[in-house]
Amino acid sequence: MKVAVLGATGSTGALVVDKLLADGHDVVAVSRSPAPPRPSATHFSRRSGDLADAGFLSEVTAGCDAVVSCVGQNRASKSLFAKRTSPPDILRRVAAATIEAIGGGPQHFVYLSAFGVGADRRRHALMFRVVLRASSIHAAYLDHDAAETAIRASRVAWTIVRPPGLTDKDDDVALIDKGDRWSSFETITKRSLARYLAERIEAHGPLRRTITIGKP
Repeated sequence: MKVAVLGATGSTGALVVDKLLADGHDVVAVSRSPAPPRPSATHFSRRSGDLADAGFLSEVTAGCDAVVSCVGQNRASKSLFAKRTSPPDILRRVAAATIEAIGGGPQHFVYLSAFGVGADRRRHALMFRVVLRASSIHAAYLDHDAAETAIRASRVAWTIVRPPGLTDKDDDVALIDKGDRWSSFETITKRSLARYLAERIEAHGPLRRTITIGKP
């Protein structure tokens, strides 16, 4: 398969690129700033540009079987209360541009969101909701919600994946669909998430489903 990874220079996007290459797929690493070269990777190419530009995305995703968006809102530091450095609607804009670029084509669009977005927010523990409201990630949740709404209303073949909190540990655990059994305080590793996203791409679905994932 040939897969375009949007946000390929981010910590999760880079791991998704690694996993897809390890599985033998052709990968196009797409990012706002140039991705690092990979001299040993024979099925790897990189493109940099405006990820909210449908024309650019149409060009870089042409011939791809799948497009996975690992784009996130950036903050000045890892603190939940750090100042946001991304536009407040960047996720919605990238999703809309991807939808326009794919059009009615066969590409599978896998969108990386976050657990408890939209109506599921009320399922969060009260303490989590209080912290979320006071932190800078509140804007990211609203942006994810707008992006998800646009994706669900589109004609593309989509899968929305909502992970819990992410860590940089090296654990690689097989993740599952948690349904309504997820917890506000569960965490998974970015490496495990990259594996799950690759699995969804390789399985081409499930289509038109929103999946909240976690540990078994």
